[in-house]
Amino acid sequence: MEHSTLQQLISQTKEALIQSGASNYYQSVFKTLTKQLLLYAEKHDTDSFSMDFGLQFLEDHYSMSSKIKQKKWCAAYSRCINALAEYQRSGNVTLYLVMDKRAYTFPEGFKDSAEAYISHREKIGIIKKSNKIFSLYLERFFVFLKKRNISSLDALSLKDVLDFMTSLGCYEKPTINHTMRAVRYYLKYCYENGLMEKEMFSKLPNPHYNRQSRLPSSYSTNEVTKLLDSIDLGNPCGVRDYAIILLIARLGLRSSDVANLRFSNIDWEKEVIRLTQVKTGNPLELPLLTDVGEAIINYLKNARPKTDSDHVFVRQVPPYTDFNPGAVGALVRVRLQKSGIHLEGKKKGSHTLRHSLASRLLEHEIPLPVISEILGHTTTETTMTYLRIDIGELKKCALEVAI
Repeated sequence: MEHSTLQQLISQTKEALIQSGASNYYQSVFKTLTKQLLLYAEKHDTDSFSMDFGLQFLEDHYSMSSKIKQKKWCAAYSRCINALAEYQRSGNVTLYLVMDKRAYTFPEGFKDSAEAYISHREKIGIIKKSNKIFSLYLERFFVFLKKRNISSLDALSLKDVLDFMTSLGCYEKPTINHTMRAVRYYLKYCYENGLMEKEMFSKLPNPHYNRQSRLPSSYSTNEVTKLLDSIDLGNPCGVRDYAIILLIARLGLRSSDVANLRFSNIDWEKEVIRLTQVKTGNPLELPLLTDVGEAIINYLKNARPKTDSDHVFVRQVPPYTDFNPGAVGALVRVRLQKSGIHLEGKKKGSHTLRHSLASRLLEHEIPLPVISEILGHTTTETTMTYLRIDIGELKKCALEVAI
């Protein structure tokens, strides 16, 4: 696919979107945008595609940077360019469909076994979001098999699975790891439940990646303050976003927990927030800090639309429905981009603010188990990922072990 002309790539990606169940709206946007992309390419005397070229097109033709700052950017435009790049690399577009809004339809020859496996995961308590992601990874596997005319588990060989792993070379190492984990455990389930005769799990390598090789992004106290100061509290969106970012930056809440925050989670009299974490299912109790409480009250009194929703934070335009975690992350990215902070080389999502809080706690020599509790981690090993920035300070934070 990498050597296809731009016109060929567009046609192939368009067909893949249709086959994968893309919405009519997305197909319409893709058709309009790629028509303009072809004209842009002709003007620049090129017939090939690259991600850099696509991003430059979005900037030149749609004024992407300024539209993002004005909160008028159509995310579907970015998804169209991403879909072209994804298809060019892997022959797949499912990564750039809206995951929550489309049903997964596994191929007929694998449908029963895949659905049984996902059902098994649900029964053992694995959350819905994780199962959707596993479904995406399995779907990617089945797309690869379809190209090889493999339509059943009986026709599958170990070499086919190894070749699939090789085809993932265009992805980041974490993606390869997660994809192969889904495939390996699906095949293990199928063998153990008599759905296939060949045992492959023990023969398939587990493509580990070293999380320690990637240092987490972090913002200083001054940068977080600059971010908060840049938010205009003179409009309802600003009031809401300020409260949301405070919850993440001061209490370390995940975007999923902010989106899911309900009035019943806030105990105003005892000044605490109690909730069940979306990601882990574990209970979490945090102090309702004064500035956080004041920001929430300001939002409830002066900015929140009138709605019957029991969620604290809702959309600012009709319909006044609750947020999804992706929307929380998106507003954090927009606010960071508008803050004037130097962002080059740093991640720009809500998770980075959790990293930043962990770093500040580390600087104040807060014990590691306490930091884990604040961040809602089930183990201190997870917290260690956040705190690789300063090993010297980590040693100071470790609790002494009585001998």
